Amino acid sequence: MRKLIISLAASAVITAGAVAGLQASSQASTDGNRLQATFTTGPPVSVTPNLGMVELILSGTGTVEGFGAATEVVGLVEDRAVTPCGAGSYSDTVSRRVVVHGGVLVLHEAGMTCVTASGLQASGTYEVDGQASTGIFAGARGTGDVTVNLATHTEPLSGKLILAPAAA
Repeated sequence: MRKLIISLAASAVITAGAVAGLQASSQASTDGNRLQATFTTGPPVSVTPNLGMVELILSGTGTVEGFGAATEVVGLVEDRAVTPCGAGSYSDTVSRRVVVHGGVLVLHEAGMTCVTASGLQASGTYEVDGQASTGIFAGARGTGDVTVNLATHTEPLSGKLILAPAAA
């Protein structure tokens, strides 16, 4: 039991350190209904290990190309009791809120973090939540991929963002 607690605490520290370098330098474009963004955020606001779950809340600032300055808040839950790609791996569930002058874009993500020869590597997919999004993003839709480069502490998002037609 003590080894499990130490392992969970070490994993939380590794994850917190990996995520600590994430800062929001974002770039996005809706040309061709594409969403391209890269975020890097500050250290976790909250880390809560409990019952094999680790919860992290992260925030950052940056810009989203075509939309201006942006802030980001990310709620991340790691399920350490699930090992989708072998020992030391875990599943990830994320709710991401990107705020720009014209509105709020909400993304829901599911993924996994795997142990590789070069260290932990995280990847997943996101879906735009047009109902929760506001302003210019209200009614938007789209899906895409997310990867986390723990060496550079960047989190590129790539996929589709289809804005709802403006109301007349």
